Amino acid sequence: MVEGVSDRETAKAIVRAAGHEPGTVHDKGGRTKLDRLLKNYNRAARHAPWVVFRDTDSRCPVELRNRLLADIGVTSERFHLRLAHSMTEAWLLADTVGFAEFFSISQAKLTRNPEELAHAKQEVLRVCAGSRKRHVREGMTAGNGEVGPLYVSMINEFASEHWDVHRAMDQSPSLARAVSRIAQIAQ
Repeated sequence: MVEGVSDRETAKAIVRAAGHEPGTVHDKGGRTKLDRLLKNYNRAARHAPWVVFRDTDSRCPVELRNRLLADIGVTSERFHLRLAHSMTEAWLLADTVGFAEFFSISQAKLTRNPEELAHAKQEVLRVCAGSRKRHVREGMTAGNGEVGPLYVSMINEFASEHWDVHRAMDQSPSLARAVSRIAQIAQ
């Protein structure tokens, strides 16, 4: 389960990198809706593993995790809440080689510490606005700091076909922890 449609292929790529085949990915249309359903997915995990991906939105990951899990109660062994710090876009930015190639951006313009970004999505928009390719600039950004008309499709294409999760893990400790924990899930 993910917050939004732009997170779908990222989640699938992570599950594959952890050695599993992803099932159906449900996007909940934002963290508010997702948070309300965590208890239900924890219950469903009695029957099959469930992984939920959620952004921290620059909140302390430990405090956020504790708050979200406190609302659930007893957590099923097969329920896994993985927090992207600060957003899943930070995980994508962590593969500087792949991101630079796919979006036609100089690697020198990409941060080496994506988890330190307060708003990783804004950073994606900022660097894509400087792409050498017009279709990236116009597709990813609306020119006013907002997402462009092809943002979701281009992010998902990058995540599914070009993103190297293992290379990104070197720059993203929260991604490395997510892959490690998901790899431990027993089917």
